[in-house]
Amino acid sequence: LKEESRTEIFFKATGKSLNKNKMRDREFVNRFCAFQLLGVEKYNGDMDDFLASCLRKMNAMESMALKKLSLQFRQGLENNFLLFQDYAFRRYERGQERRSLLNASFWDVMSTGLSRIDRNIIENRKASLQEAIYGLLKNEEFIKAITYGPNDVKQVRGRFNLCRNLLQETLGVNKH
Repeated sequence: LKEESRTEIFFKATGKSLNKNKMRDREFVNRFCAFQLLGVEKYNGDMDDFLASCLRKMNAMESMALKKLSLQFRQGLENNFLLFQDYAFRRYERGQERRSLLNASFWDVMSTGLSRIDRNIIENRKASLQEAIYGLLKNEEFIKAITYGPNDVKQVRGRFNLCRNLLQETLGVNKH
């Protein structure tokens, strides 16, 4: 977690806005790993327990499996930065000048959602994907799922389903 939270792409994608003294940077890396490795289906409503389960699993993993996870993590960050630059992982409306705070719930779905998609696909479909995600950020159900009760099982699964459906429709992939 520490290593991944110190990479240049992590700094670029998060705008260096996660407090390393409070270990928020490592928490965000851990969130990616947990949803990537365990899947949203294993989430039971206790985020701390979910993240701890992920750490136990990671501690038992072979180095090649950890390297693969690292590559997926960086791919997700690269793809999100490619799409949104300084506004990656933030609630954003087109034309908005002020950056909002990083949204952990939006991070969960976007970091994992774009982690297994080839950069060329993102580049080729950039405009349509941006439009779809901007639309998602105006969807009341999605806004509720990333804002109110963000650790509620129904909200977590709801936002993952909405994002998964968006990626399938926009990119024709099922990689979430």
